[in-house]
Amino acid sequence: MKAMTNLVRGIMILLLSVLVFSCSDGEDGAIGPAGQDGINGVDGADGQDGQDGADGEDGTDGQPGTANVIYSDWIARDFDTAGAASTNGQLLATLGINDFDLNQDVILVYGRNEVNVIVSEVKLLPYILASQEEYYGFEVSSFVGGSTLRIEVATLDGGTNLFTFFDDFRYVIIPGGTALPGEEAAKSIKDYTSMSYEEIIAAFNIPE
Repeated sequence: MKAMTNLVRGIMILLLSVLVFSCSDGEDGAIGPAGQDGINGVDGADGQDGQDGADGEDGTDGQPGTANVIYSDWIARDFDTAGAASTNGQLLATLGINDFDLNQDVILVYGRNEVNVIVSEVKLLPYILASQEEYYGFEVSSFVGGSTLRIEVATLDGGTNLFTFFDDFRYVIIPGGTALPGEEAAKSIKDYTSMSYEEIIAAFNIPE
């Protein structure tokens, strides 16, 4: 009986030992081979093209510009001689060879007399102020590479004056062959000089 008891006890010890060893951590196994790639999905159908937008409307043409017409601002009177004299003058501009062609272009020179803060008179030169025996004109002198534009004044009776009738001056150069907007042919110098100052600046969109 005692021997049976010892046998049973030995068997239980053996089983307990097996359980202890089976519960202890073992080493990780080797990583298995990678699986095969999955099959690519089918692309979806392309969407329909949208409708083209409507064409924009044509814009309105702008007003004609001044083309190649050259014009100055109003240039204050500043004669060479400050006091009274029988003749006097003032350099108005030095023009490049591409600015003015003496043989083809038209040059118009104006003097402005400011009567008061509201009213002013613009006269085309040459101009004679008979009441004061004064002559107002201009002169274009050519040199290599350009020309100069000068105001030239003189008394008609040989006396001396201050020549203060005009407060300032400006010029307009119309290249040869330039027609007024809406016209097929250019006007002559006679045609242009017969137009008023207001007509010239309106025709060529020259700002006042």
